[in-house]
Amino acid sequence: MRRRDAAALRLRGSAARSAVAPAAPAALLVALFLAAPRPAAAQAEEGGDAGPADTAPFPTPAERAEWLAWTPADSVAPWLARLAERTAPGVRATVDTLVVLVPGDAPEGPPSGPPAVVSAIRLRAAAPGTAGHDPRAGRDPEGPLRVLVVGGQHGDERAGTEAALLLARDLAAGPPPGLLAALDVTVVPALNPVGMRAGTREDGRGVDPNRDHASLATPAVRALWARFAALEPHLVLDLHEMGPTPYEAQVGLPTHPNVDPELVLIGRYRLLPWVVRELARGNVRFHEYVAENPDPARAPGTAAPGTAAADTFASFAPLAADDARNAFALAGTLSLLLETASDREVRSLRVRTERLVLMARGFLGVAAGVAAELRAVTRRDLRTDPSPFLALAARYETDPERPVLRWLVWDERGRAVPREVERWRSRVTTLASLPLPGAWAILPAGRDLAELLARHGARVERLTAPVRLRVGTYGDDPRAPRFAERELPAGTWIVPAGQPAQRLVFTLVEPGSMDARGRDGSRGRGDAAAAAGVDTRAAGADPPVVRIEGPPPDLPTVPAFEGLP
Repeated sequence: MRRRDAAALRLRGSAARSAVAPAAPAALLVALFLAAPRPAAAQAEEGGDAGPADTAPFPTPAERAEWLAWTPADSVAPWLARLAERTAPGVRATVDTLVVLVPGDAPEGPPSGPPAVVSAIRLRAAAPGTAGHDPRAGRDPEGPLRVLVVGGQHGDERAGTEAALLLARDLAAGPPPGLLAALDVTVVPALNPVGMRAGTREDGRGVDPNRDHASLATPAVRALWARFAALEPHLVLDLHEMGPTPYEAQVGLPTHPNVDPELVLIGRYRLLPWVVRELARGNVRFHEYVAENPDPARAPGTAAPGTAAADTFASFAPLAADDARNAFALAGTLSLLLETASDREVRSLRVRTERLVLMARGFLGVAAGVAAELRAVTRRDLRTDPSPFLALAARYETDPERPVLRWLVWDERGRAVPREVERWRSRVTTLASLPLPGAWAILPAGRDLAELLARHGARVERLTAPVRLRVGTYGDDPRAPRFAERELPAGTWIVPAGQPAQRLVFTLVEPGSMDARGRDGSRGRGDAAAAAGVDTRAAGADPPVVRIEGPPPDLPTVPAFEGLP
């Protein structure tokens, strides 16, 4: 990911030691999956006597080129289709198209050439009667743990796509016994094919797909969320590359303050320690994702000559809801960012790809072993908590117990040397909060906002007749609703809080939220303003949202936005 890699952090030994050890089945599945036959590229690198194009089972385009060229964006869909015809006995594979971007249809489409296709492959254990199963439908609450793997959000991060293809092939070729009995895996190898063609991070109209998971302004990200809503996965793995750093692998956990803390705990203490151990066995340096951020409390350009920038600080991953890691977690799924160090050159593509495959394999193996625990904390209803409050605004602050970050950098001689970062902020402090209401009512003027929530998988209904209710309205201070009786006209959208996407809905709908969307679904003032204590109310003097407190009454409604394209 092309965020400045300002800092790096090994998983703290105390955290790893305090983690509850995964159950024995998890350890077994991790060991079996990681011990499975490795791609020929890795075998050749480790001294094998066969070249990748000769030994790899159904080689990817990059392997056919002996890792001297990337897999072209236009080769991904046909390769997946051929892979689905070559699955091992007992494995069921289905391939379909998420979206087709046609030249001339929209700015985000390719400027010329053939249409750009975003495809997905779903791999699971074969079962009687599944031959005609629609990969876009059906969620068995008692079935395997559902996993979504996404690569290629950034077109210039090729290792994510290559790793996703190899992972799909691993599963199609017959993974260790029991893995696909425990997992139902959907892989989207190349979410940004237009960026891949151009070799750019952004899509065809200059939008970063991994900053679009709140607004859903791009067709590819909208299509990904449609698949997410249909599958309701328990785990999302998002594959990326970062800049050159002594730490070859990093994992970003969800950081938004409204993410269910139980999701973060199971990710940090049940899944991550096993993957870190496997990386260490492979001599791969690891750190939890750390980024450099602009400091809203300081004016740009205030750094003294020869010193680190005073207008920036280092922290764990940003708090905003607009990237996949936080947005999917707010929707109730454990979502993890997997990154590998990269110089973006084709000469190191094979090595970078293998690191991502190693991480992804590890997470799949341990997730299969703790499936029951992961399922139990996915989409948990906040209303069962004693104090169902969520954050409107938050920021990183310095933790007095850990005021300094110790990390490694390359020196001028290419050696990894330790360094201390004093502008290190690792503690998230909530600045303002509100309790979860019974429901939100979005007035007819906010249709785009209501549709945005529906595209995120939220349940949205529409009033068929006017009703009079006591509701909370937002005046000059959107963090302090005022309550009064008000008539809600027919056509008002009702969004119940009692649904799996409740945390994401709160984060996007509340006008005082640092991630609030305006009535047209676009972003409000944003988290940087909130962190600086600035009013974060979304654009527009009259937010089209009111709160219905307590259990919502029986209202005359019908489902809305069903069958969105």
